[in-house]
Amino acid sequence: MKMKIALFLLLPFAIIAIGATAATKPESKEVCVNQPPELAGQNIGFELIDVLRRQAWVTTDWTLEDYSNFSPGLASPGWIKNEPRVGFATKTSVLRSPSCDEDGQFVYQTQFGRTFFHIADISQIGPTYGDNRKIKAAIVTKYHRLQFDPGQNISVLLSPAGEAFIRVNRPVDVTSLDPELPQDWTIQEFVLSATWQADLFGKVQVLRLEDGTSYQGPVRLPKDNSA
Repeated sequence: MKMKIALFLLLPFAIIAIGATAATKPESKEVCVNQPPELAGQNIGFELIDVLRRQAWVTTDWTLEDYSNFSPGLASPGWIKNEPRVGFATKTSVLRSPSCDEDGQFVYQTQFGRTFFHIADISQIGPTYGDNRKIKAAIVTKYHRLQFDPGQNISVLLSPAGEAFIRVNRPVDVTSLDPELPQDWTIQEFVLSATWQADLFGKVQVLRLEDGTSYQGPVRLPKDNSA
């Protein structure tokens, strides 16, 4: 089984919506440098949210055990941590940080003794769909590319309006992948007959199901696939 990074997003929506009054300054920071993040061979990513600035930052420099014991603490009230997530794509890549003008440029900062790169800006929290808020939505700005190989099964969430959202990732501790959906929302699965690439560029809708599984888009589905 090929390893794949979980570049995941997202988000503890309710906590983000509350906001914060302070954010910890980075220990060091590099802005829009031509240095892609080291992602090869990683299958789990760890994300912190800068609540005040509404930014998501990712690192692979952690273990699950150490991350579970980590807390930003009272000294860093502007930061919260997202649950670790695993991805479904065969290959994923981030083309640039959203605050940079060119592909290949990234913003880095050292925080809590680890180096993070800026993966997304959080533009909007909400709305929610269905009774009991079965689907929580957000809009983020990012430049994220997913690749799926021939023979791979992909899962697509279809909205009542016919928009398609590709399954991107889920929390590492999810045991069920069959969450309840609002009325007129459906999930379809396909087996690819050829390599397919999904580009999540610019403003991207992130839809989070009850079990935490994230579908993102909308995307154009491949024309040649089998149910």
